Amino acid sequence: MGWKAYRLVYQAKSPIHIGWHTLGYIKLTRYYITGRNMWGAMTANMVRTLYGHEDYQCVGELLKKDILISYFYPAIDFQNPLLPKFQNTGLYYGQYSESDFERLFVQSYGQTAVLPESNTAEDQSLHESDFISPYIEGEDTQQNQNVYFVGYIFIHNKANHKGQILTRENIERAISEIFVGGDRKYGWGRLLLETRKTEEITDWKIFGNQLEPRDEGLYVKIAKDNHIPAHLELKTEKDIKIRGNIEPLVGLYWGTHETSPGKIGAGQKISNARICWVPGSIMVEEKILKMCEYGILTL
Repeated sequence: MGWKAYRLVYQAKSPIHIGWHTLGYIKLTRYYITGRNMWGAMTANMVRTLYGHEDYQCVGELLKKDILISYFYPAIDFQNPLLPKFQNTGLYYGQYSESDFERLFVQSYGQTAVLPESNTAEDQSLHESDFISPYIEGEDTQQNQNVYFVGYIFIHNKANHKGQILTRENIERAISEIFVGGDRKYGWGRLLLETRKTEEITDWKIFGNQLEPRDEGLYVKIAKDNHIPAHLELKTEKDIKIRGNIEPLVGLYWGTHETSPGKIGAGQKISNARICWVPGSIMVEEKILKMCEYGILTL
């Protein structure tokens, strides 16, 4: 078969802000972690933990080809992650309506820059950041409940870095603690891997959909009326029947002399926009989709 699949469960240990867009001075967060965010965090950790040198580009390419990462979704019960689902009555996250999910899981934090010479707020620096809380207040008990993020990692048996085969054990060690999303300098984005909840997937089902490993890659069968578990790239030359919303998917990359002359370092290169159906959109007919880099689906 060539591939092995593992479910990963992370516990949120601090606020999680996955940048989406701004509304006035409010920075909105996505309500899940994209594969691109997980890719960046895992790439950085694997380079530092396993290799001890700045080989980010090579390891990053490995995590787009022979090690694939799904989207990660919040959960209270890690067996039932809260995926977005468009329904006749609106958008739901698991059993929660969008408004109920926001009430339980989403909070905000106001910040401003301070002028050191006057100890007053810097003009036009006030902003507010949404975040997914690391815990929610218990609805039936007085005890707070931890928030987890659940997703999958797929490792090809030929996955290696410069001839060194990568195993589940050394990958798990490298990604046992990661930081994702925005405001990490304030301690946000911290995720700890729950190793006792990590397990190999033997039925080849992810988020309720059948996974089909092939020599040329991984494919996901989305049954009729099921919801897509990641962004699905919209290609006008391909015929697909689906109901939902679309959005441009854009990210920031590490800039090099070749990709962004004069702008070197993190976030200095802007990716080309990919127009996608958003997670939770409904397949009108059964379709087999390919899982590509960052967990994005394509026809």
